[in-house]
Amino acid sequence: MKKMLLAATAAAVVGGVAVAGSPVQAQEAEGFQLQIGGFYNALAIVRDNDDVGGDKIRSYDFNQRGRYTIQGSQTLDNGMTIGFHTQYEMQAGMNNNRSYVYADGGFGRVQFGTMYSAPYLMHVSPPTAGWGIDDTGHSQGMVPTNGVGFAATPTYYINRSMNFTYMTPRFAGFQAGFTFAPDQRNRENMNNRVATNLSAQNRSAGLGLGDLQNIVGLSANYQQSFDEVSVGLSAGFETGEWNQGAKNIIQAAGINDKRAWTYALGGSVGFGGLNAGVAYNFDNNGIASYRTHQVTAGLTYTVDGFTFGPSFGANWSKGRNQAGGNPRSYIYDFGARYAFAPGVNLVGSIQHGDFKSNINANDGKATAGLFGVQMNF
Repeated sequence: MKKMLLAATAAAVVGGVAVAGSPVQAQEAEGFQLQIGGFYNALAIVRDNDDVGGDKIRSYDFNQRGRYTIQGSQTLDNGMTIGFHTQYEMQAGMNNNRSYVYADGGFGRVQFGTMYSAPYLMHVSPPTAGWGIDDTGHSQGMVPTNGVGFAATPTYYINRSMNFTYMTPRFAGFQAGFTFAPDQRNRENMNNRVATNLSAQNRSAGLGLGDLQNIVGLSANYQQSFDEVSVGLSAGFETGEWNQGAKNIIQAAGINDKRAWTYALGGSVGFGGLNAGVAYNFDNNGIASYRTHQVTAGLTYTVDGFTFGPSFGANWSKGRNQAGGNPRSYIYDFGARYAFAPGVNLVGSIQHGDFKSNINANDGKATAGLFGVQMNF
């Protein structure tokens, strides 16, 4: 019965996109409860950064970032929730950041649209008290002299590309997920009605992982609390193949290509106000003998509205064999935040970066302070 319900729900979610303009759909829309929200971050930056390619880096900056969220949902008599979710960047001309429809129920969750994959959504990242190290939205505190910045341990092949995702219900703390994306290039901020996977649409060299097709993601997650102790674990995997146009470009450059695959592991533990975690990502970049490793770790302690603690991130490559050598970046952060009011946090970070390469001219260091306010509404 659940298999039949899941299949029917998936068809309804996908089919709902096609009939959105019909009179029936307009009548059903009356049952949706619309919500508008988002976040806004504002901060000031001071830094001491080594020169990058002979350019002087200014010792101060202002920075802001925000996003509007519009979502709607309705719960049916059988307990199933059907909804949509979309986000728009405040500082990028209100460009669409993601947009998808979903259904939740006893069968789990299905969603369709431009969104991250199940391995990304179920990934466990280390806790952070400041502006963050892992998958951060604020890495402008410093300029890496070797061109390689903060670590990001979630899997990223399906980076808001059009995809179908299913996540199981959580049972005894365990949950699994699956995602499929036909084309990496058909993603957010597009009309998503174009013919994709054409050689004319390929990027110049393909090394940016912009031309993968038939991408599959698998993931597992475990979350459980035992009295005052909480535990979180995750494992995710994504793999895809180059489309023919990108493969031709790579091979013409004398580079040996291979099937691209990446995996991520994460774990965290909490006890009272103390939380700690570590995460790791491996990526073969779809190129023979090219490997990228990323590690992050964090420790936080919360008491009376204050949260503080250190974070660490490392990002290094092997077998790159390019002009930049095999770069290695190490980022250290000590952050603190204070819950000033509901939805308002005062946040600060002191960060230090150590950037290395096989080419000495790319070596360098940077230290920065990021201080500001974080609002969620």
